[in-house]
Amino acid sequence: TSDQLYYVNVTSEPGGCFSYVGYRNRVQQLNLQNYNLDTGCFRLGTIVHEFLHALGFYHQQSTWNRDDYVRIVLENIQEGMEGNFNKYDEDTVDNFNQEYDYTSVMHYGPTAFSKNGQMTIV
Repeated sequence: TSDQLYYVNVTSEPGGCFSYVGYRNRVQQLNLQNYNLDTGCFRLGTIVHEFLHALGFYHQQSTWNRDDYVRIVLENIQEGMEGNFNKYDEDTVDNFNQEYDYTSVMHYGPTAFSKNGQMTIV
């Protein structure tokens, strides 16, 4: 337990690499699963990515204007993972007046959550 009013609780439990976007409750959960045969979640980019979620940042490909820059190929996405490609309106996602950043740590790779090895982001 913690006597801190608000904090991020970093764990290494099964379930992958994840964090809610922004403040949810007094305790913000952030998980970095440790994989035996791989670095898993313990890559600098992944750690930064999850902490940015905790601070309120969404995925770059979720910005309201993403269709001007990329195309999401829904038929290649694994069942149940479609939510990772949701697009949010300007009131939800603030791009801080920055250009779309294909190389952002918050941008998924071209085959993220692919069910067939084909591109999900073009």
